[in-house]
Amino acid sequence: MQSEDLNLWHLFAAVTTSQFGSVSNASESLHISQPALTHAIHKLEGLLGQTIFVRSNRGIQTTVEGRLFLAHVQDGLGLLAAAAQKLRQSAKLTPLITPERQISNTQIRAFLAVLRTGGYTSAAKSLNFSQPSVYRAVQELQFVLGVSLFTSDGTLMRAPDSVQHFAEQIRLALASIQSGIDEVDAIHKPGTGRICVGSLPHTCSALLPDVLANFGNTHSKVTITVVEGEFAELISRLRDGSIDMLFGALRVNVELRDLRQQALFKDELYVVGRAGHPLAGKTPTPVEIAAYPWIVPMARSWTRSIWEDFLSRGNAPFPAQQVVCGSSQLARGLMCNGDWLGLMSRHQITLEEQHNVLTHIGLPLPDSDRRIGVTMRRNWRPTLVQKTFLDLVEEISKSISKTDGAGQSSS
Repeated sequence: MQSEDLNLWHLFAAVTTSQFGSVSNASESLHISQPALTHAIHKLEGLLGQTIFVRSNRGIQTTVEGRLFLAHVQDGLGLLAAAAQKLRQSAKLTPLITPERQISNTQIRAFLAVLRTGGYTSAAKSLNFSQPSVYRAVQELQFVLGVSLFTSDGTLMRAPDSVQHFAEQIRLALASIQSGIDEVDAIHKPGTGRICVGSLPHTCSALLPDVLANFGNTHSKVTITVVEGEFAELISRLRDGSIDMLFGALRVNVELRDLRQQALFKDELYVVGRAGHPLAGKTPTPVEIAAYPWIVPMARSWTRSIWEDFLSRGNAPFPAQQVVCGSSQLARGLMCNGDWLGLMSRHQITLEEQHNVLTHIGLPLPDSDRRIGVTMRRNWRPTLVQKTFLDLVEEISKSISKTDGAGQSSS
């Protein structure tokens, strides 16, 4: 089941009932009859296949499953309300009263589809709705918010930055509600769940394969998706809830107020070449290293600046033969088929060194140490399955740090 399948008003009613602990008090607060509230709760429980409330002499009690589910739902509805208020604030409008109660699933789905596809017709096709119904839903949402969501350039419907941010927070709200659904599903089907992991290129080859293999041995029914990409893309996906956590080199001097970075272990860059390279086993100078063909890091990347500083400090010229490349797979292929050199961490070539395919050359480059870690949303509420995954990440990271320490002390 997806979060968009649940009625937002039913969710709001369930959260309100849990807070009051009384159907009569909740119905009075919601300005509806008790039978109408009871019907909404029963419909929600029917969709979930799980009892959220039980009646007792002390009133209505929230079940353990209900508390798990509603905690995520309350987070999601809070995000939805805050997003609506911030959008109105950007238009210098007064706050709405409980906007999360006034906005419907259909309005959200239509809005996000138009934003994604750039038009009402294409949005209708993607949702299998009629074009007039999509248009009507977006107009209704605009009326609730009091803000125009789109402008047309004659070809596409476009949204200003404030509306783009609103959409990001809406997606995050839906992801939070989805986590609640996943918690309930895991009770029905123990050992199931979903995790979506972001991975920055070149940085997690020592960590994620071990984590995924070990986690898979004990949680074979959990669906895990790994998305690789550049920092800006993955941070955007982390913020809107498309991914749960992001692994890679941690950022310094970058403002991430809504995110939390947790260091796991340290990494350093080495010159790397094939086993049997003329420089293997030596500690060559930058001038000697620059005499060989190079796989050069991408322009304006952190690795590129480290490489250029290394050559500059050693008064070495740029290599005459270069391939500018951001693919570690292509870099490995080039190094295995000639005297090409590149920059990688020893964690990245663990398997190749074990099988005598690639080797590190010389000492780590100056100022190339960096922290590898995980970035998460600051107010994220992980599911039990996600918590278990993170615990394993920390455990394996500690073993990597111990191995690094032992290697440094013996060298």
